[in-house]
Amino acid sequence: MINQSLVACAAALDPPSLAAEFRRAAAFIPSGVAVIFTPDVAMTVSSLLGVSFDPPLVSVSLSKDSTKARAILEAGDFRVRLLRAGEEAIAKDANVPENAGLVEVECAIAYKFEVGDHNLVIASVVSTKMFHGYPMVYWRRGLHGLHPQYDFLASRAAFCEFVESWEALTLPKSRWMHAAHVAIAACYAVRYSTAAFERTKLGIIRYNEATATENSATSGYHETLTRLWAEVLGRFVRGIADPWTAACAAVEKFGEDRDLHHLYYSFDVVRSTEARRTWIPPDLAGPF
Repeated sequence: MINQSLVACAAALDPPSLAAEFRRAAAFIPSGVAVIFTPDVAMTVSSLLGVSFDPPLVSVSLSKDSTKARAILEAGDFRVRLLRAGEEAIAKDANVPENAGLVEVECAIAYKFEVGDHNLVIASVVSTKMFHGYPMVYWRRGLHGLHPQYDFLASRAAFCEFVESWEALTLPKSRWMHAAHVAIAACYAVRYSTAAFERTKLGIIRYNEATATENSATSGYHETLTRLWAEVLGRFVRGIADPWTAACAAVEKFGEDRDLHHLYYSFDVVRSTEARRTWIPPDLAGPF
């Protein structure tokens, strides 16, 4: 039986404040986890965001009540390490060893705005370093590792079925993602060696036609990107004799690297009609 006194007591209580409700709602917004540090202080934040590419700017919200935040503001310069999955201990103690994290950004504070109970800091990016791995995500006040799963690499048999269905033009369009492109190109680099690019090109054109994707000056097959990736992946899997092993290694390294071409071209090659139709050699010395 329901205790009527408890019901009456609950009815008399005030509802949670909007601030309390929003604090809970905000925890549903996933975000990256980073450590901001100077030579004297370090703190973990989940508010790091890119603001501008040109000029390069980042933003971070720092609590007005935090003594560490005040020390960082007084320093004027700081470094940021965006943490990887598996680096939960670093997030909890904010002790950053060398080469930790996915990205390191060196920053100089450019602007500070008082916004509610936080200071919104805009900082100029002085330099960047990037490392391999997958990110840690802050969600519902917990730390979670993010690692994409690719069903076509679940087993050797699954990969063979995937390649066969792509070549037979029966692969659902929803499964033809960037990582799938990488897997096919790596597989063909091992299977067909010097003919890999032409085989990949023909396969993409045929698959696009079969799935009603127009190969035109503005959509579908992209000559420059396809050849660039064929070159990069051909070099990466050199020495690997097994197509499935090559595909697994390539997807682990490049499966989410959709903007790699920016390291090889000073212009946006994706939007260039000429680059889509014909091969344009890189004008930058990319890393691979």
